[in-house]
Amino acid sequence: MLFTETNDLHAAREKLKQVASKFAITQGANGAMLWDGDTFIDIEPYPVQALDTNGAGDMFAGAFLYGVTRGHSFVEAGKMASLASSKVVSQYGPRLKKNQSREILKHLFE
Repeated sequence: MLFTETNDLHAAREKLKQVASKFAITQGANGAMLWDGDTFIDIEPYPVQALDTNGAGDMFAGAFLYGVTRGHSFVEAGKMASLASSKVVSQYGPRLKKNQSREILKHLFE
């Protein structure tokens, strides 16, 4: 909302549509909102006990971009990003271990 100079989420997303063809808005414990160029998509959060939010946004962005660059839909990539960021906030430190990353992919795509 700082970027769009508004205090309202709905006004912010309408302003973002004027400068970006596609985007994601993370909402912490409330999940995320994606704009795929046609439709807003709500991504549900994975409920966790947050211990350390350091790296949550970067994890969401990285996992989401990983998904869409590998041919997954915005919904699939959003779910992956939500799950990955929920895992990272439930531990100390901003990175997942390799086995945690594999578990996320297996959970969602197998």
